[in-house]
Amino acid sequence: MLGKSFIRFTMLRKGVLAGLLLVPFCFASDHWEYEETHTGARDFTAGGTLHVRLSVGDLRISRGDSNKIHLRYTVKSRRERNVKDAKVDFDVLGNDARIEFHSPTSGNTQFDVELEVPPNTNLDVHEKVGDMTVENVEGDKDLSLSVGDIRVDAEHSGYRLVHASTSIGDVNGNSYGETSGWLGKTLKYHGDGKYELRAHVSVGDITLEGK
Repeated sequence: MLGKSFIRFTMLRKGVLAGLLLVPFCFASDHWEYEETHTGARDFTAGGTLHVRLSVGDLRISRGDSNKIHLRYTVKSRRERNVKDAKVDFDVLGNDARIEFHSPTSGNTQFDVELEVPPNTNLDVHEKVGDMTVENVEGDKDLSLSVGDIRVDAEHSGYRLVHASTSIGDVNGNSYGETSGWLGKTLKYHGDGKYELRAHVSVGDITLEGK
């Protein structure tokens, strides 16, 4: 029979996780009265590093078929002024590209972002609230998210190191090995590839879909 302390801890873990995970869904369920969509593109050398900084929104990064970074984003808010005042810095300097999304401090604003990058691009992505998806992009990856879910779709053979962890949440990637931990999970994988994947979520889940 399970001890009372074990049962209380299990209930606490589920309660904390359920409560905190409501944060991104509250943003997602808001009725946005104003929105604008913008696009842009920059030439970028394969093998370079893309740095992305985003506060609130959903981000999808996928493999493109050219030496360009293609950006499409929609800024949404309940206030028209917030949509107009939101801005994006998109700069390329040599082998480094940086995209930063800035929204008014009054809140109630989010960016939904789609990026296509050259097939071989290193990613340095940090986001606060939302969902992050990376699909079939070769290169090193350093991904962090405060609240939300991360999903990475990539070949096993490309990695020599995978380190994925959550503070509160699950890591789903059994094909990469077993996870450890209780309130949060950690997965470590060592392979024969040349890239490193590091991903961390404070509150939420990480899903690794390897082939």
